[in-house]
Amino acid sequence: MSRTPHLRAAVVGTGHRAQLFTRALAARPGHRVAALCDPSPTRMAFHNRLLAEAGEPAAAQWEPEHFADLLAKEGIDEVVVTTVDAEHDRYIVPALEAGCRVVTEKPMTVDADRCARILDTVRATGNSLTVAFNYRFNPVHETVRALIADRAIGEILSVHFEWLLDTRHGADYFRRWHREKHLSGGLMVHKSSHHFDLVNWWLADEPQDVFGYGRLGFYGREAGERHGLRRDYARAHGADPAADDPFALDLAADDTLRALYLDAERDDGYVRDRNVFDGPVTIEDDMALLVRHTRGATMTYHLTAYSPWEGY
Repeated sequence: MSRTPHLRAAVVGTGHRAQLFTRALAARPGHRVAALCDPSPTRMAFHNRLLAEAGEPAAAQWEPEHFADLLAKEGIDEVVVTTVDAEHDRYIVPALEAGCRVVTEKPMTVDADRCARILDTVRATGNSLTVAFNYRFNPVHETVRALIADRAIGEILSVHFEWLLDTRHGADYFRRWHREKHLSGGLMVHKSSHHFDLVNWWLADEPQDVFGYGRLGFYGREAGERHGLRRDYARAHGADPAADDPFALDLAADDTLRALYLDAERDDGYVRDRNVFDGPVTIEDDMALLVRHTRGATMTYHLTAYSPWEGY
């Protein structure tokens, strides 16, 4: 632990989402980003440029396989985990055991075994773990919570929650690592967890019974061919068929995406602009749930990832 006036933070996983944490920590009095941890030196260098722009000193750069040494040698107080979802426990558990406060991007992890490992560690160490569910902090959502808590509409017997992802936001999950279920848990874990947390918070309750069904009906090779949407390319960069594909992502056209992903491919080979109508895609794009909560309220839930518009 640090002996300086600053709380020393490590940011683990330095992709696009991690920018929010790097910038916020750099701007927060009494905090300092002391270490970055990622397979890509290029991405870590990008985050060090963010720190320099904020007038902060450069953070030490560490490879993931040396995370234990990072904790021991950098005097870390706080760890922010923004890696691939399936790897969260790999960093949360040793950070808690080292006495650090941990903040992790949602979802906490992707399956029951990893979840149990994390929760067992929280109980054993007594240390703090926060999952970054920012969806609650919306004036509308906070008002709904207050109205329900005040029983302004009486007893809640049923909830219907439907969310639509459009073919800009929704499609992006199918270009990147999220489209592989062993990495993300699927959209029911990675995306819908926002909605489940919100409903649990509104009701001050938790699910007792859950039945779910999902399918891949729009994205992926088979559906793309069936709907006449598939172009013949694996990734958009450098592919002529992607030039006029409305589902293609041009990494070179965006300075941040180019710096974090296109320029970083030489480090770890991660491709950020895959064809949404090519394989492998192992997650669903259309999902439905029926839920019963412990106090009897029921919920019907639906998530669609290929809508022409986005929202409720």
